[in-house]
Amino acid sequence: MAKRTINYQRAITVLNKIFKAANEEYFNNELPTPTITIQSTVTAYGHISVDKVWQTDEGNTSYELNVSADYLNRPIEQLTATMLHETAHLYNLEHGIKDTSNGYYHNKRFKKTAEEFCHLQIDCDTKYGWTVTSPTEETLDFVIRNGFEDFLIHRETPFAFKGIGGTSGNTGAAGTPKTKPKGSNSIKWICPKCGAIVRSTREVNILCGDCNEPFIKA
Repeated sequence: MAKRTINYQRAITVLNKIFKAANEEYFNNELPTPTITIQSTVTAYGHISVDKVWQTDEGNTSYELNVSADYLNRPIEQLTATMLHETAHLYNLEHGIKDTSNGYYHNKRFKKTAEEFCHLQIDCDTKYGWTVTSPTEETLDFVIRNGFEDFLIHRETPFAFKGIGGTSGNTGAAGTPKTKPKGSNSIKWICPKCGAIVRSTREVNILCGDCNEPFIKA
């Protein structure tokens, strides 16, 4: 059973695991590993830097992939969709594909990469272009196959998004402008004794292997 993500260090570890799994499954491990950060960006779910802004003393450089601290506790398939959105940008950066303009407008080249490689659903916003990102059944299957669970931690910010659309405020970054989040596509089950959580795409009848208790639908 996966450990529950209830602290910052664990959150960073899991985000790196999501990237690694996505790189292996969708990009044949061709993408460079970014430096993944969790910073407060109340107007965007995430961003990828357009340059390699992180550098070690040995001279190694990497892109920054940020996930907003304010929305870490969204349903895991939506958080994963944000990560996949940013990996699509990363693929385009590495291949010289210009997928945004004016710092925020996502064109059809972004839509093509995100849908063909990451199997996301990308819809068009009149102001921000092809940026409205939704998880698909494939996204949910990817989450379940890898055992990713909801993050039980986020940063409480007074001005966090409350359902009104916005865009990334990170200059020089390919951001994920927000729209009102949709509900979870999966069913969450909880062990009434130990609190372990599993997800499924349909109704199931399962027992907790540790407690021998039937899981209860959340």
